[in-house]
Amino acid sequence: MTHILITGASGRLGGAAVRSLLTLHPAEEVHALVRTPDAAARLRRIGVDARRADYADPVGLATAFRGIDRLLFVSSPVLDPDERLRQHRAVLTAAASLEHIVYTSVHGADHDPAHAATEATLRERGGATLLRNGFYTEPFVTAAVERSASGWIGSATASRPLATASIADLGEAAARVVVDPPSEALWELRGPAWTYDRLARILSGLLGRPVAHRDVSAADADPLGLLHAAAAAGALAQETDHLRRLLGREPRGIDAVAASVVEDIDGHL
Repeated sequence: MTHILITGASGRLGGAAVRSLLTLHPAEEVHALVRTPDAAARLRRIGVDARRADYADPVGLATAFRGIDRLLFVSSPVLDPDERLRQHRAVLTAAASLEHIVYTSVHGADHDPAHAATEATLRERGGATLLRNGFYTEPFVTAAVERSASGWIGSATASRPLATASIADLGEAAARVVVDPPSEALWELRGPAWTYDRLARILSGLLGRPVAHRDVSAADADPLGLLHAAAAAGALAQETDHLRRLLGREPRGIDAVAASVVEDIDGHL
């Protein structure tokens, strides 16, 4: 028996990983870490053992990790890098005796002090896999769909490509890695690159009305303006085959993600 714990299980990435893990591993060996009673109740309804603790609670973490063999460590969402690193250190201290840790890092982790320090600690520890997740495709598409009501979408990407990845694919990849850790320690996970011109054409078909693409300033591309600027500089253009290799199939492209986002938005109207 291999007992696996997923942290951040009520979030988008952690939730996707839980759903995938339940198709890959016995449910009685799947455990989830959450912060709230409501999140714990939702997971228990689908047969997952939910344990409550906060990244800033070392005692609670130590209790939650009892009986666990492997950890899927979803990185902290806090924005302050010092606080994020403190939280990560608390998790790694509590997980010191586990046989393997899978850590969801980020694109460009070398330039992020908290992620870089966490990765360095895990490399020194051994028994770890580092997944540098690309930026999620869904927020870009959701923002574009919302803007498209005016008949156009804007970007400050200088028409450069973005090699983002779907949350579902990243969650599935993490689940596969924690079930069967690969020999390689570092993976750069990207989906197929796309452009806003292509997204506009896709949305035109999905929404049944013309959607044009216009160049705008990074400020007007808010709340994703900083990422648009990075794309314009070519920082988000590089594809890899790492996600495809972990999934054993082609990752979802912009067409599939856009269709899913539009269907989800229509379902909530």
